Amino acid sequence: MFLALESMFRRVDWNEVPAADSAEAADWATFLAECRSDMSHTWPAFLAEVLTMLVHGWAYFEVVYKIRRGPEQTDARYRSRYSDGRVGWRKFAHRPQRTLGKWAYDGDGGIQGLWQSAPGGQVFIPIGRGLHFRTTEAGGHPEGRSLLVNARRAYRFQTRLEEFEAVGIERDLAGIPHVTVPVEHLSPDATPAEKATVQLIQNMAAGLRADERAFVLTPAEEWAMTDEDGKVHRLPTGYSFKLLTSGGTRAHNTDAIIKRYSQRIATSLLSTFLLLGGSEGKGAQALSSDLTNLFELAGTGILDGITEVINRYAITPLMQLNGVPSELWPRLEHSGLSDAALRNLLNQLGTVMNAGGITHDVNLEAHLRKHLNLPARSEDQDSDTTPNSAPHRPAQES
Repeated sequence: MFLALESMFRRVDWNEVPAADSAEAADWATFLAECRSDMSHTWPAFLAEVLTMLVHGWAYFEVVYKIRRGPEQTDARYRSRYSDGRVGWRKFAHRPQRTLGKWAYDGDGGIQGLWQSAPGGQVFIPIGRGLHFRTTEAGGHPEGRSLLVNARRAYRFQTRLEEFEAVGIERDLAGIPHVTVPVEHLSPDATPAEKATVQLIQNMAAGLRADERAFVLTPAEEWAMTDEDGKVHRLPTGYSFKLLTSGGTRAHNTDAIIKRYSQRIATSLLSTFLLLGGSEGKGAQALSSDLTNLFELAGTGILDGITEVINRYAITPLMQLNGVPSELWPRLEHSGLSDAALRNLLNQLGTVMNAGGITHDVNLEAHLRKHLNLPARSEDQDSDTTPNSAPHRPAQES
């Protein structure tokens, strides 16, 4: 599921949107695009690290800046593709979740930063220089909530059943070692030699189960002894070894039970489409499309949250450091996760419009322009449309 999300996120197009329809606003949007491409890591690599919040519930990054003084600079604090002297992003440095020391709060319970456990001691990273991504901000908890929490119970039962199934198959195929020893060897009053013998036999049986031994050598179950009168007596040795095997097939279909828990895990993550088809080749295309769209909808929500954090806590300080007026601050926006969903929308819309169910108007055009990432309708075009004008209806196909 996480691989599916990461693969979709890597295909998303990111666009720098100017704050106004002016040349100066467009220049600052271009500057934002330059900063994104001028970091020491790629943008998809950054997104992949952000997605670690899905497992841990949160992800924390430190925003590191640089002064753009050209590519010939040896110091990374000044090396850049550009030499305009502006402040740009050097990197978004991931602070792994395992290095968390503690969170810092103010008197009102607000998050002030993170103490990171480093080799030289604790290092404080203030929230003003951080990007704090969370799956949920409910309750103000800094560590969010892992998406795996809802799958925990099903995963525990599934894992135990898989272990029981493996042990059962092993016992059916290899058997269980059964060793007998004289009863006096197991007595609390056994001699040290008898106890050492029992320990030796236990090690031999355990080594057989661990595939460390190919066989076990024991005395014969009976041995012959001739007395003074020449009579032969057969006496038990007191030692024996054999393998116990299962008496028949099992009553429970463990494969079906394990698949049931896999279904519950996928349901908790809105990724049940991953279980459609499989080795049996079953699964309706319409059902797969609906489940995939639901998964993409959840992924879009995650992507919206990531974008908002970047716009508020990465782009805003960057613009302030460069002295850009707030009315010229650009925004970062993302495209849809699925081109197939957009094509499906356009096909359905075209069918309904051709049938006369929907007529063309300004609201419909604005909606489509937004989904297609096209410029908004100009004011000149809006003035040409009068309220009394008849709506345009596409011609019926012959």
